[in-house]
Amino acid sequence: MRNHDFTLRQLQYAVAVADTQGFRRAAELCGVSQPSLSAQIQRLEAALGVALFERHARKTLLTPEGRDLIESMREVLRSADRLEQTAAARLDPYSVPLRVGVIPTIAPYLLPRIIPRMGEQGRGLKVHWLELQTRDCRSALSEGEIDAMVIADPAISPATETVEVGWEPFYMVGGLGTLPEGRIPLDDIDADRLMLLEEGHCLREHTLSLCHLSASVTSPFRGTSLPTVVQMAAAGLGQTVIPASALMREADGRTLDIRRFRGQIGRMVRLIWRSRNPRHELMTELGSCLEGALAAAVDEAEVFARQSLAG
Repeated sequence: MRNHDFTLRQLQYAVAVADTQGFRRAAELCGVSQPSLSAQIQRLEAALGVALFERHARKTLLTPEGRDLIESMREVLRSADRLEQTAAARLDPYSVPLRVGVIPTIAPYLLPRIIPRMGEQGRGLKVHWLELQTRDCRSALSEGEIDAMVIADPAISPATETVEVGWEPFYMVGGLGTLPEGRIPLDDIDADRLMLLEEGHCLREHTLSLCHLSASVTSPFRGTSLPTVVQMAAAGLGQTVIPASALMREADGRTLDIRRFRGQIGRMVRLIWRSRNPRHELMTELGSCLEGALAAAVDEAEVFARQSLAG
């Protein structure tokens, strides 16, 4: 087995210098003196046989060789973190928080519901949530930056496991008096007035796919968030599609028509994690908490929609 002439600490110092573009700031970040950090960087450069940094008075820049090597250093440090966390999780699975990515059309609506359930159902389950779009969730899961993701698309890697959290119906909302009575057939959607989220949101793609529409025939308005498009609908600028979990929060107190679609129009919410993650039991527990939170949100949305129609 080969002995390496550099240490993880030296890699950490190099990454800190690359991130802060300065030896003084990197030393402060790492909690060491600047001379000590500089000496360790020099030893690392000697061990690798290349200069990693261009040292200037006001800024430190990566050399071409440094740019090539710094990402490999980051990956080594991520692997070391995973090793440490895996060992800790073997001793006590609840000692290390799960890092879970969740998409923006789920995060603000289910997380406030699931956190109390985790306290009631979970045995000290800790989660660090990160709001990420679907493509970023997939990338972060693949790179080991998160342990799991809550998305509304199926897994695309065979090296993952999935819990289907539950089916979430979609609702159509529009300005008061703008939608027909009863459940809306897909053929009756006014595509010219259909407002969507901007590209990158899976809800946009789901809506286009389920309604058999091209983005070119929809309203030119693009929203960055569900609150924005719902407010525009309430102002009479068009109609939009909203998942059940978001209905009460976004539609309550606004003058809106709220309608269900005819047929099974909605999305399957999924919890997905890497198959080799050792904390399978915690993933199952988290899936159960998510399932209860989503089921409650869907039931409350149905009651809210009926009351809105009756009113």
